[in-house]
Amino acid sequence: MSMGNGNVPALGTQDLHCHTDMSDGHLALERVIEVARSRGVQVGIADHVSSRNPAFMVSTLAEVRDYQRALEDAPVFRSGEFCWCDDLWRTLPAEVMDRFDYRIGSNHGFWLPDGTTGSPWWESLPAPWDREPQRLMEIMVANLCDMVRTMPIHISAHSTLTPPALRALDPDVHAWWTEEREDRYVDALRESGVALEISNRYKLPHDRLLVKAREAGVRFSLGSDGHSEKQVAALDWAAETARRVGVTERELFVPERRR
Repeated sequence: MSMGNGNVPALGTQDLHCHTDMSDGHLALERVIEVARSRGVQVGIADHVSSRNPAFMVSTLAEVRDYQRALEDAPVFRSGEFCWCDDLWRTLPAEVMDRFDYRIGSNHGFWLPDGTTGSPWWESLPAPWDREPQRLMEIMVANLCDMVRTMPIHISAHSTLTPPALRALDPDVHAWWTEEREDRYVDALRESGVALEISNRYKLPHDRLLVKAREAGVRFSLGSDGHSEKQVAALDWAAETARRVGVTERELFVPERRR
């Protein structure tokens, strides 16, 4: 793997968000390692650690321990992707959480005022949000700020994912991610020390927010969010975007193996 200055990896040579068939990925751990090696990329395995869908996620304390043991001797960083709207991350013992080299938090759902959850993948808006789309966006951004300030995480993944139903109303990302909302989220990232993922899979965040985050001193990670052989360790868009907005190796979050 190509390295930058000192022990800092060169842009595009460290993928900190890969999945295996231990959650909803399509590849066994060994194959993920082979694919990444062939592409000259060091990977972090961050399978879903959540009780939301036990059939496709690492969903109990016993399963988390088994998952960590499976990664123990592999040439990978050991991580987990925790869901903001699931309580498993709150209940795992500290010694288990500390065995991860780093932890990822994701907005797979966001809390609504009535205690239910909304989805960043909503294709259509249910009532009353079909009449209040901007208020819904405000709630989403508030959830993101709470997520990075509250969860014991190191990276915020695909965090500016915006429901297709909103983008259908106005495809301009800045109609939803206004300057003020960007500023609030960047402030939360800076204050919490959580790194912002540049997601190759979802091709976000957008440039204006990335520039603000860089200028505020936020750190970044590059993640494929790879579930398939085509996706794993594929970081072309993420690396190109990082360079375009002025992110260098010096701004990267670099984990340490805690073996």
